[in-house]
Amino acid sequence: MVKRIIQIILFLILLILIFLMYLSIYGVSTNKFNNLISEKISERDKYLKINLDELKIFLNINNFNFELKTSNPKVFFKNKEIKIKSISTDLPLKNLLSQKINLKEVKILTHKNKIQNLIEIIRAYKNNPQLYILNKIVKDGLIEIECKINLNEDGSIKSNYLVDGNIENLKLELLNNNVIEKINLSFLIKEKDYLIYNLSSLYQSIKIKSNQIRIINDLDSYNFEGDISNLKSKIDLSKFSALLNKNIRGIVKDGLVISSNNKFSFKLNKKIKFSDIIIQSKISLEELQYSNDLFKRFFPGYKKNVKFENNSITVDYNNGDYEINGKSKININGDIDDTNYSIKKIKKDFFYNFNFELINSAVNFKILNYTKNKDDKSSLELSGKYSASNNINLEKIKFNHNKNFINIQNVKINRNKKIKSIDNIKVSIFNNNDKLSKIDIKKNKKDYVIISQIFDGTKLVDEILFSKEEGNFFDLFDNLNSNILIKIDTAYLSKDDYLKSLNTNMTIKNNQINDLNLLSKFPNNEEFKVSIKTNQNKEKITTVFTNYAKPLVKKYKFIKGFEGGALDFYSVSKDKKTNSNLRLYDFKLNEVPALTKLLTLASLQGIADLLTGEGIRFNEFEMKFDKVKGLMTIEEIYSLGPSISVLMDGYVQKDGLISLRGTLVPATTINKAIGSIPLLGEILVGKKAGEGVFGVSFKIKGYPKDLKTSVNPIKTLTPRFITRTLEKIKKAN
Repeated sequence: MVKRIIQIILFLILLILIFLMYLSIYGVSTNKFNNLISEKISERDKYLKINLDELKIFLNINNFNFELKTSNPKVFFKNKEIKIKSISTDLPLKNLLSQKINLKEVKILTHKNKIQNLIEIIRAYKNNPQLYILNKIVKDGLIEIECKINLNEDGSIKSNYLVDGNIENLKLELLNNNVIEKINLSFLIKEKDYLIYNLSSLYQSIKIKSNQIRIINDLDSYNFEGDISNLKSKIDLSKFSALLNKNIRGIVKDGLVISSNNKFSFKLNKKIKFSDIIIQSKISLEELQYSNDLFKRFFPGYKKNVKFENNSITVDYNNGDYEINGKSKININGDIDDTNYSIKKIKKDFFYNFNFELINSAVNFKILNYTKNKDDKSSLELSGKYSASNNINLEKIKFNHNKNFINIQNVKINRNKKIKSIDNIKVSIFNNNDKLSKIDIKKNKKDYVIISQIFDGTKLVDEILFSKEEGNFFDLFDNLNSNILIKIDTAYLSKDDYLKSLNTNMTIKNNQINDLNLLSKFPNNEEFKVSIKTNQNKEKITTVFTNYAKPLVKKYKFIKGFEGGALDFYSVSKDKKTNSNLRLYDFKLNEVPALTKLLTLASLQGIADLLTGEGIRFNEFEMKFDKVKGLMTIEEIYSLGPSISVLMDGYVQKDGLISLRGTLVPATTINKAIGSIPLLGEILVGKKAGEGVFGVSFKIKGYPKDLKTSVNPIKTLTPRFITRTLEKIKKAN
C-alpha cells in the first residue's frame, strides 16, 4: 500500500514537472486578458490602440512568475501601424488568480518600422527641440528595436529601461540641404546613456565608419565621445563650397582623395551650442595643389602649380586651439622633394614652421643672380606667427646651400600683404657669375643701414631698367617712411663693370624716394652721380651724370659696340607724370638694328664705317620724352654725328604698339656738294659735315616682336630739321 502511494506521488510529481516544463517552453494560450491589456493601454494613451489575437502564458521557473506573451499584435498610433513581433510581461501568480493585471515589466520586440513613425510616438510622450529637429531632417530609414521597460504602479516608465536596436538605410537631409544617406548602425539606449556602434554611412560620396559613439545626458547638455573615420574617397569640393573659405578652395583645384581616423569628444547643450570640443585626427591626403605666380620667381621648373603629394597629417584640436603636424612630398613639375610642417593655434594667434629639403628642385633668386641647380642639396625653413588682426610675422626665413646662405629675420606683413618692417637680412652667396655677394641689412628704429663689402647688382640693375611692372620696389612696403644709408665697397653692374665705394643716403616718404644722393666711381676713376630731390611744389627732380656711360648703355642688348660717351639725364615727376631729357655726348656705336636697316639705303659712309669696324660716331644724342602710366610719348630724339644725323618722334605703349617717325640725313657727296654753294650752303647745311638738305624719311610701327619699317630714300629736309641742326651748330660754336 505504501509502495502504491509512493508510486502515485512520484507519478503526480512527474506529471507536474512535465506540465511545468511544457508551460515554461510552450505555454498555454488564452484570450482572457486581451481586453484588460487593451484597456490599460488605452487608458495610458488614447492615440495608442492595440489588438491582440491571443496571449500565451509561460512559466518562469526562476521566480515562479508567469510571463504573458503575444505575437504580431496590431499596434496603431494615430492610425499609423507599428509592426511588432512580440510583446511580453511578467505576471505574478496572485494577479493571474485575481484576474488583475499590474504590469511591472514589458518587453517589446519589433519588426522593421519607418523611423518617422517612431519619432512621432516618442514626441507624443517626450517632446523637445532635438526631437523636433530630428523629425525635420529624417527623410527615410527603417528601425528594429528590442526593449525592456519597467513600470511603476501608476504605469509610468522607470529609469532603468533598456532599448537595443538597429537602423538601416537612414537618410538625413540637413538644414543646409546636404544629404547623408545609407546610414546603418546599431544602438543601445539606457537612461541618460546612449551608445551607437558599428555605424556606416555615405556623405557626398564619402564612406564614413564609426566603431562607437557614446552620448551621456548630463543635466543641461549631452556629452559626446567616440570615433569616426572615412575610407579612402575622392571628394568633390564644389559640394562643400559653402563650408570652405576661398583660400582653401584655392589650394585644392581638383578632387581631393582623403582618408582619416578621428577620435572626438564634445558637449552639446539644449540650445544646440557646442563646447569642450576635443578632436584627434590622423589624415592621409593623396594630393594638394597650390597655384601662385610667386613661385615663378624662385623655382625655374614651375609652370602651373605646386603639388603636395602623399600628405600624412595629425591634428590635435582642443576647444578652439589646435596643432597640425604634417609631412609630404613637394612636386614642382616632376621634381620631387620632402617637406614637413607644423601649425599651432593658441587663442587668437597662429604659429607655423615649414621645412623644405630641396634636392631635386632648382631654386632661383633672380634679383641676386643666384641659382641652386638640381641634385644639389639645400634647405629652406620658414617660421613665424599669424595674428587674428591678419598681421603676419615671418620670424625666420633661412636658406642654406653648401656655404651659401640667406637669413631673414622678423618680417612683419599686414593684412594687405604689404611689408611693415624687416629687422635683418644677411646674404652670403657665390652667384652665377662666380662672384661673392655679401650684404647685411639692419633696422635701426625706423631707419635702415645696408652694408656690403662686395655685391653683384647685375640683376637688380636690370630689374630697375627693364621691369615691365608699374610702380617701384618700395610698393612692397606698407607706407615706408625711413632714412636708408647704403655703403658698398664694390658694386657690380654687370659681369665686368663695377663701382667702387658706393655711398648713398636715401629718404623714403610714403613708399616714394623723396631725396637721394649717390656718389661712386668706376675703376677708371670716372665719377657716377645720382641725385633725387623733391621741391616745395612736390616735383621730384632726378639727375644722373657720368663721363663713362658705357657700363649703363651696354645693358641695352640691341646696342652693339658702344664706346666712349658721357651721360646726362634729367627728369621732373609729379602726379604720376614724368618729363625727361636724356643726353649722350661723344660716343660711337657699331650696331642698332633698326638704324642699320636705314643706313643700308641712306649712307654709303655709314656702311663703310660699320665694315671697317670703326663704328658710327656721334657728337651728341638727345631724347625728350614724357611718361604717363604705360604710355611714353617721345617729343624728340635728335642725334648729331659726322656720318649721320637723326631726328624722330612718336610713342611707345607698355606691352603694346610702337610708333616712330623721323628723318635721317647721311653725309653723302650730294649733301657736301650743296653745302659748298656760297651763302646758301652755309644757311642750309652749315659749316659742319654731316648736315644736309637731302635725307631719308622713315616710319617704324608695330608691336615689339613685329616692327615694320618703311623708308622714303630721298626727301627735301623739313624746316624743323634744319632749324634743330642750326641750333646745335650754334651751341657747338
